[in-house]
Amino acid sequence: MEKFFCEKCNKKVNYYIKENTIKEYKGQIVNVKENIAVCSECKNDIFVPDIENDNLKRLYAKYGELVGIISAEEIIKFREKYNISQRELVLVLGWGKMTINRYEKGALPSKSHSDILKDIIDNEERFKLIVNEAFEANRINQKTYDKLLSSFQSSKKNIIKSLLELELSHDEDIENGFRKFDIERVENLISYIASKVDNLYKTSLNKYLWFIDFENFKENVRSITGLRYVKQQYGPVIENKGYEKILDLLDDKFYKEETEDIYSNSSKAKIISKNNYDMSIYTEDEIEVIDSVIEKLKNISCSQISDESHKENGWIENDINDIISYDYADELKMEFK
Repeated sequence: MEKFFCEKCNKKVNYYIKENTIKEYKGQIVNVKENIAVCSECKNDIFVPDIENDNLKRLYAKYGELVGIISAEEIIKFREKYNISQRELVLVLGWGKMTINRYEKGALPSKSHSDILKDIIDNEERFKLIVNEAFEANRINQKTYDKLLSSFQSSKKNIIKSLLELELSHDEDIENGFRKFDIERVENLISYIASKVDNLYKTSLNKYLWFIDFENFKENVRSITGLRYVKQQYGPVIENKGYEKILDLLDDKFYKEETEDIYSNSSKAKIISKNNYDMSIYTEDEIEVIDSVIEKLKNISCSQISDESHKENGWIENDINDIISYDYADELKMEFK
């Protein structure tokens, strides 16, 4: 054990630990344990920095919990979420350069600082406003600003991903072709289909995805996307109207363009690829299936594709809203080779 200086003995000495309880701090009952270093020779208390720092951390953490002051762990997690350094965060907030460093080491934040930090942790829009103000005031540079904008976009995508996975993800079984829902595979596949098909709408998109998944299951014994499909009037569609959520929430790889239908005097949402899809996430066998289905369907109308899906046993032998098992893949009547 390292020796520490004892003022009474006027030399470095060994020490032992005795425990005490701090009952009250700033009017709050805390009952926090503290360790006290005691000189082995004269039995007087001595100062050991690491022991005192640990005592203060426990005391501040307990007091902060009781009065609602933000914790060091919450601040650290916040910075990690946005990939922002201590220095960058104080520049955004306009605080002293060591402020966040002290708080993360266990120092007790002021009530005003705690409230500000809690506000931006709970409200990303508020944090965005403060970041924009910091950039306009030249407190942060372009590099930090761009990094934070990118983090905001990533955060939004993570929320969207969580929502979609909550709706569409299931354990691997025959109903999803033994693959869990994979949002990356879905959005890249939609973008790729849209790049190859001139008039892609949500009704036909459902059929493209269904035929691709079922054909791949037939050929390679696994679906490509992990989506589950149900029987509806115009053919198989993604369960829980998942196609609506996918088209409304995802916009990295494709977007919707409203077009007027002169015959029905109504508008339709055409799906347009941004041509930034990544096909490296699929195997060569999967790409072969994807291309064969697109080649077969791209030159026939949406209504014809729907009619073709009505000839399949998976649609014929189920009731409206029933999940169409991938068992039906082996019975596909449409040929893609």
